[in-house]
Amino acid sequence: MTSFNFGQEFQKFWFYTRVPRYDSVMSLITFDSGGFVRKFQAEDRSDLYNVCLATGDSGANAAHLYNQKDMLGEIYVGPYLSFQPDLSFTLIQDGVSGYALAALDTRSFESTLSKEWWPLILEKYSSRSPEKFNELEKNLYAYIQNPPSKSEEVVNQYPSHLHIDLLEKAQGRGVGKAMMHLLLDTLREQGSMGVHLGMGAQNARAFTFYTKLGFTLLDKNVDEWTMGLKF
Repeated sequence: MTSFNFGQEFQKFWFYTRVPRYDSVMSLITFDSGGFVRKFQAEDRSDLYNVCLATGDSGANAAHLYNQKDMLGEIYVGPYLSFQPDLSFTLIQDGVSGYALAALDTRSFESTLSKEWWPLILEKYSSRSPEKFNELEKNLYAYIQNPPSKSEEVVNQYPSHLHIDLLEKAQGRGVGKAMMHLLLDTLREQGSMGVHLGMGAQNARAFTFYTKLGFTLLDKNVDEWTMGLKF
């Protein structure tokens, strides 16, 4: 008769109930490292917000810069998860480690957000004594109050837009390139004629990365550069 080892069985139970389990069956890309990319799932949201914060200082960790920890994510990630889930992809590599996000029609997306997203986010942060926010948070609060809009010149030629962020542990292995190709191919399949993106003016590494993918510089100011790619 086989003996029952309570200690071993308890360890198995603890592992399978306490350690996050990520289903790779629906993966769209798999990597030799064991990581994979799949469509965004609802349970990813908080982790993707954390990725946004961890890369929010021109690619570096911005957690020490903000007291309102979800603010960056609710501006730069949340809208895509809620209104363009078909163009939202999650990287799983030792947990949630990155995302690639896009909007097919920038103007339509902006219109939707003005009615269904920004009022809710504004109400949330208006209730948190915004006069006590630090300077960076006040800048984000102003963004929520009056979200910027890309110029007609850019949007007419590059109607879609995207952005991608990976934690440092997931960078430099071809992961970002593979995710970009997935996102660009999906936009093409959905009929996009071109895509643009914004990047921090100080992020030289990102500029090199996008240039190698065929993006060209469209516009720049002190804080942000705009790049575009036609299909």
